[in-house]
Amino acid sequence: MASNTTYGDYIRAIPQGVAGIGWPLSIAGFAVLIVGFIAMNALWWVGLIVLGVGLGTIAILSVRDRQHRNIADRLVERQQYAQGVRKGRGLYRSGMLGLMEHGGTPLPGILSKVELMEALDGAGRPFALLHHTHTGEYTLPIACYPQGASLVDDDDEDQYVAGWAAFLESMARTAGVMQVSVCVDTSPDSGSRTQRILSKHVTAGPEDLAGRAMSEVMLMLSRGGARNDVIVSIDFKYQDMKGRPLPDDEAARTIANLIPGIISSLGQSGGGMARTLDADEMATMARTAYDPRTLEEFEQQEGENPVHWEDCGPTACEASWDFLRHDSGLSRTWEMCDPPRSLVTADTMANLLQPLDAVDRKRVTLVFRLLDSAKSRVLSEDNRKRSTAAEGQQKHVTVSTVDTQHRADRQAMDVNAGANLIWFGMLVTATVMTGRDEENRLEKASRAVEGAAGAASVDLRVCYGAQDTGFAAGLPFGIDLAAYRPPSLMGSLG
Repeated sequence: MASNTTYGDYIRAIPQGVAGIGWPLSIAGFAVLIVGFIAMNALWWVGLIVLGVGLGTIAILSVRDRQHRNIADRLVERQQYAQGVRKGRGLYRSGMLGLMEHGGTPLPGILSKVELMEALDGAGRPFALLHHTHTGEYTLPIACYPQGASLVDDDDEDQYVAGWAAFLESMARTAGVMQVSVCVDTSPDSGSRTQRILSKHVTAGPEDLAGRAMSEVMLMLSRGGARNDVIVSIDFKYQDMKGRPLPDDEAARTIANLIPGIISSLGQSGGGMARTLDADEMATMARTAYDPRTLEEFEQQEGENPVHWEDCGPTACEASWDFLRHDSGLSRTWEMCDPPRSLVTADTMANLLQPLDAVDRKRVTLVFRLLDSAKSRVLSEDNRKRSTAAEGQQKHVTVSTVDTQHRADRQAMDVNAGANLIWFGMLVTATVMTGRDEENRLEKASRAVEGAAGAASVDLRVCYGAQDTGFAAGLPFGIDLAAYRPPSLMGSLG
């Protein structure tokens, strides 16, 4: 039974300007009024035309759909996608038949500038770091093994939520931390790993009955299961006194000193026995994401033939308007439009995180953009002032406006008491294997994901025209979408 404790008060940044249409349209409206009145002094009918056309255009642009986009946003989105198609930006080919030097298969698009490196922690154990050369950021991936909440008492479940909030707060106050993301990757379990683990506990020469029973247990547990990989990725950015990025070794030492505290905090948040990942695991993760049919092969090999980071990308990748074709997979990625409008509980996301029969592989990635105390105070106060101004501009105040103001007031009071604001978003990727009836299977998987998201009070929107970027950002590689946007799938390689 899940805890009945509720959480909420999520709020979007409140737009500025007259009636919340934003400052650009507000300024344009004032300009139209001035020009229209000046024109009316010369020819009254010219002034009326200017006022009618100008204010009508502003009125049309001020209308936004539930995804907060107006007609201009949609037209620009279409135009940019069409331009990218004409220039071949959505196509990627590697290997001996591609455009890569020496027939390599590097990662495409926004991942083309990500380098994998290994460093040593305080105990001399190697751990993987991802270096984003475009932004100077470093990503520390940590594997977690949460035990779930099915057999957890309500008080313990509430403590896990409180522990996660404390972890995010501590990360927001840690120098150099920019972003935290949590990726829950769900895929079918081939059973190879389960059989391999159980076979190590079978003693030599067991009795016939015990041996048969053990074999049946291994066979039963290896069928129809699901594999859940939870990766927490933490982005760091360090600069010297002159604003230049720190050398790799110095940044790695700084991050290594933080690892024990991070792992301890994740354990208190329900993350189980968290651990850092090595370079081979990260390369395998990238390879199996772009070529999902190889997942069972890598499980059976048990790390005997590791893939290198420089060759873990797809041999072919093609970004369409609403899906991405990559090697042996066909994927669609959604982004969260709005946070839940109602109060949620600790298990609200359970429907979206659990395995779905129609989906061969699914990733749910939550991205938390951390703000320091100074920015939190400024933004919370701005939200409070804008919500008050929006209520004052309405002749008949709506319940939604009053609720927004109450949320903004509570948010400002919490920040004033020492809390930090956190911007958060979500990416969801569903993958089906290529082959017979693949597009129909993708549509069926999409309906399953959108249905589960609706049950989880999450409003999703397909990443139209940006499926390649959305797919890469949903991987546990710490992509900071606010920092850089390479021009194409080929990145700088094409």
